[in-house]
Formats: sequence, C-alpha cells, structure tokens
Amino acid sequence: MSKKNIKIIIAIIIILIIAFLTFITINFNFKKKIVKDKDYLYENVEQYLISQEQPKYLLENKDSKPNYNVNDFKVFTDLAKLGIRERKDEIHVYVWALVESYYVQDGKLINNSGSSMPYKFIFKNDEIVDYETPVDGEDNKKSMEKIFPADLRDKLNSSLVDDNKIRNEVKEYYSYLNK
Repeated sequence: MSKKNIKIIIAIIIILIIAFLTFITINFNFKKKIVKDKDYLYENVEQYLISQEQPKYLLENKDSKPNYNVNDFKVFTDLAKLGIRERKDEIHVYVWALVESYYVQDGKLINNSGSSMPYKFIFKNDEIVDYETPVDGEDNKKSMEKIFPADLRDKLNSSLVDDNKIRNEVKEYYSYLNK
C-alpha cells in the first residue's frame, strides 16, 4: 500500500470518528432524557395549580353585586404523574390534572370552578417558567402532538384522575355543613 492510500484511509477514519462524535453530541443535546428522583417537581406543579385558583363570587343574577360573604375557600387536586423529561437546560413535567375549588357562602357549599386536562410544565432552575395545554376543537390533535411525546399521548385520558377522590375529600373537609 502506498503512502497516499494510507493517508486517505487515515483521513476517512478521522472523518468517520468526527461524524460519529458529532451525531452522539447532537442526539444527546436534543433528545429528551427521562428524569427520575425529581418527584418534588410534581409537588411544585400541584402547588402552582392551587395558587392559580381564586374564588369566583356567586351572583344571584347578572346585575347584582358580588356577595363577598365567602369563607373556607379550598382547592382539591388529583394529579396523574405522567413523566419528567430533561432537555438542555429545561425540565418538562407532564401531568393530567383534575382541579376543583369550593367555598362556603351564606352557609352553602359552592363549587367555584373545575378542570380536568393534560399539562406540560416547563421548569428552569427548579422553577416553573411556563406551561402548555392542548387547544380545544379541530386543532386539538396537532397541539397534542406538539406538546406531548408520542409515548405519553397514547396514555392521555381523563380516567387517569379520580373524581371520587375529590368528592370524598370535599365531603370530609366540609362535613361541618351537614351538622
């Protein structure tokens, strides 16, 4: 083998090594890694959802002024923990969240609000910086594909959370109203 052929073979090997290392680096940086041992992020998500709830005061009719005689406001949640993935400097936390809030007004229990939907929370430095939920209507499927990895989309449905759990917690918490 000539020196020229040896140099060509060495050059090809070096190029292949560089290409392989580049591929690994790109794949590592862009691939979402599944994260374990960060369950406290789910607690942050739950506290964030609770903090977003505010009492909506019951109006007897649309022209009346709000009745501010409200007390014992409480938010109840049930979270389906779907996964935590890391990508570059972000951590994505996926949940299906059932959130309902109640309060007592004039001695009556009022269902303030409620929702049940999937979320993708975006964390940087262990703090929530944003979140995404799928849109309703004809663009729902596209938004689900954009927000959730394929392996999670197959799992998403409202049966992941338990309405009965919340009903029982509400019944127990507000049991003093039935006395």
